Amino acid sequence: MYGGATLLMGSSLSGNQTLISKNGTFALGFFNPRATNNWYIGIWYTTIPQKAIVWVANRDNPVRNMPGVLKFSRGGQLTLFDRMGCSVWSTDNGQKGSGAVITDSGNFIVLDAHNESAIVWESFAHPTDTLLPDAKLWKGMTLTSWKSSSDPASGLYSFRMDTSLGKTELMMLFNNTVPYWSSGECIGHNYFTNVPELEGQKKVQTSCVRLSPSRIYIYFGLNPVDHMITGRFVLNENGDFELFFGMDDGRWSLRWSTIRSAGPMDCAIRMMCIVVSRASHPSTTLKVGGQLGVLGENPFNALSRRAQPTASWKPRTNTCLKKKLS
Repeated sequence: MYGGATLLMGSSLSGNQTLISKNGTFALGFFNPRATNNWYIGIWYTTIPQKAIVWVANRDNPVRNMPGVLKFSRGGQLTLFDRMGCSVWSTDNGQKGSGAVITDSGNFIVLDAHNESAIVWESFAHPTDTLLPDAKLWKGMTLTSWKSSSDPASGLYSFRMDTSLGKTELMMLFNNTVPYWSSGECIGHNYFTNVPELEGQKKVQTSCVRLSPSRIYIYFGLNPVDHMITGRFVLNENGDFELFFGMDDGRWSLRWSTIRSAGPMDCAIRMMCIVVSRASHPSTTLKVGGQLGVLGENPFNALSRRAQPTASWKPRTNTCLKKKLS
């Protein structure tokens, strides 16, 4: 185990080595989903034995058959190599870094080589399916679900901010194009018209902050009480947006979700109410335009078998441009 919080220039991470945040809350290292031969660089909580991956670097480009090597080159770039020396993921944005750090908030950052108080790259600016406490989801950023519970590749559901109608709301979309849930407008700092129950949460405060018409972000903070030690919002592989609290007994407790909040009431959906969680809520019914629908009957099932995510990410070709590991 590497054990430190920082990956310095010229050093690397491989095998079962991990970076551990100074407060001991987060780890960064390689993980391998069950029943697969794919390996990924990810971040998870160390304080909750029930492992939950909160960020994945190479979600759409796994390393096959064995862990790779995460290398911070002397040129100031962080790169993940497979066993053949092929680059499968990199933070290369033209800016030179001096080291990479996993922070106490779970943000993986690359420090500026010329000013170590400045950040040239951070995982919070490139989220996968999870929003951590105090991470900012800016306008233009997107959470994208996993493809399945054992495949972190980009799935068919996304979550982002929408201001197209002149109001700030949170939107979930199928295949990045079809909206199926809305939070309603954000009024003030922490009230969303379609999910008023979030305002009443004593343990979590969800806020939207407007710095300018183009610079808007949302975040959530925690008020640890009742043996709750941390939390996370996650867009799961079925398209449900969920809030989990990590408890001091080592388990994750589901406290809120978009499907649960709909209950027997009208869904907060712009186009239609899709039902995405039959296994979790088999007997719940939802009212859609006066009609009752059984939870789990997802009208997008047929589309899901054909659709491909339309996110801006484009898969790499099989051509491998080898780079030196030093």
